[in-house]
Amino acid sequence: QLSGSSDVYEHEIPGGQYTNLLFQSKQLGLTEKWPEIKRKYAEANIVLGDIPKVTPSSKVVGDLAQFMVAQNLDASDILDQAETLAFPDSVVNYLRGDIGIPPGGFPEPLRSKVLTGRGLEAVEGRPGASIPDYDFD
Repeated sequence: QLSGSSDVYEHEIPGGQYTNLLFQSKQLGLTEKWPEIKRKYAEANIVLGDIPKVTPSSKVVGDLAQFMVAQNLDASDILDQAETLAFPDSVVNYLRGDIGIPPGGFPEPLRSKVLTGRGLEAVEGRPGASIPDYDFD
């Protein structure tokens, strides 16, 4: 990527994530599917609740988009098969609450299906709140 692209706006891909996603798609052997990955990025964002895309949440959206392309899935497949799909760890951790709670909350029933299918409990509140204070002395 040697120049700017309107894809950043059209697909709501943050600029830094755009170049990272392009590199990752090459590493995964999905280079020829780059246009589809960009479309799936916007779709994955909606599946995840139309979240603010900042580090690390933009990576979660990108991981889900590439997973959807690699597995030939759409949004309805994700919801229908959520209990059994082998989602990327970043997606499962996001839905668990490991990086916080998105402003609009988690998408249901997707979150419940993903966690129940893996026997996981949701993180309640701020992820680091249960960590004991560190003694710097």
